[in-house]
Amino acid sequence: MMGTLVALLPYLLLAANTVLLLALFFGINQRIRKIGARFNTREAALEKEAARISNAMKELDSRIAIQEKEDRQLGSTEPSVGGLNSTLRGKVLKMHRLGQPADRISEVLRVPRGEVDLLVKVHAIVMRTYQGAGGSEKDAEPVKKV
Repeated sequence: MMGTLVALLPYLLLAANTVLLLALFFGINQRIRKIGARFNTREAALEKEAARISNAMKELDSRIAIQEKEDRQLGSTEPSVGGLNSTLRGKVLKMHRLGQPADRISEVLRVPRGEVDLLVKVHAIVMRTYQGAGGSEKDAEPVKKV
């Protein structure tokens, strides 16, 4: 009896190992399925959220387009006889002091380039009168040829 048990021991151990490995593989398979199911639900939720965000962005784009159209319409109905308002003049001069070229200022502020050039030149002339009255030349803003 002992001899047959010793002879069968390797086969019994092999069978026990096989059963153990099968149990581990089935356990791993179940975990992978659960993880896959969670992944699929989260992916669906993310796709839904991405679609919602995309729709919100499209809506905002359309609102921006409407606002820009209204701004252009308001800008075209305003008389240009008065020229630039003081806020816009301040912005033009500030951008000029920061070294922005006239083309860029004109593009960003939606002002004709000729008005930007004229404003910068007039400002330089006005500043020369103050500089000649007692200001130093270091305080003077250099006149850029545009």
